[in-house]
Amino acid sequence: MPLEVFATEEQFNPDDPEFKELYDDSNIPSAPEERSGLVVLRVAEVSQFQEKILRAIVNGDLKDVMVSPMQFAFGTQILLRNSNLDGNMKLMIKEEIPREKRGAARQNAADVMNTLQSIAKYSASIQRDFKPIEMVELADMYKVVRTNLNQLYEYLPDKEREKYYGFFMAVTEYEKKIANGTYNPDIDGVLNFD
Repeated sequence: MPLEVFATEEQFNPDDPEFKELYDDSNIPSAPEERSGLVVLRVAEVSQFQEKILRAIVNGDLKDVMVSPMQFAFGTQILLRNSNLDGNMKLMIKEEIPREKRGAARQNAADVMNTLQSIAKYSASIQRDFKPIEMVELADMYKVVRTNLNQLYEYLPDKEREKYYGFFMAVTEYEKKIANGTYNPDIDGVLNFD
């Protein structure tokens, strides 16, 4: 079955007066600001949480907690899809990290993506309950992700780091209120970064 084409060059003409009028319309709201640094901090936080859970189970600090390899395999794929981490790191490197630090930042970003893929692959390869050494290996992989994401954040200029840390704290406070059942939209308002 041939692919149906919906738009052609003839149908879209950037010189069309109607298009120009819409494009130049000052009443169209601007797109929301990307929050790539917030995504980096949040994924670093998730990585730290996963690392701590795995190490606590191995150390015997969490006796009644059970985790399975498939949780980490699927969870990592969901994290990657929902965070658009790759796109957000690329945007952060291109738009916010100073030029002289971009080479190192690209290496950090590549290490993050490769390690997250390794976490998913390694976890999916285990078709039984975890052995303690496997949980330690997985925790070590999460540490690599966390430290590389934290390094990316550190490459940002002070002003950008402060901005994203403020966003991070606002989201954390919001989540605490939700978790505790104390969030009241009439009193607390809507989470807003503007």
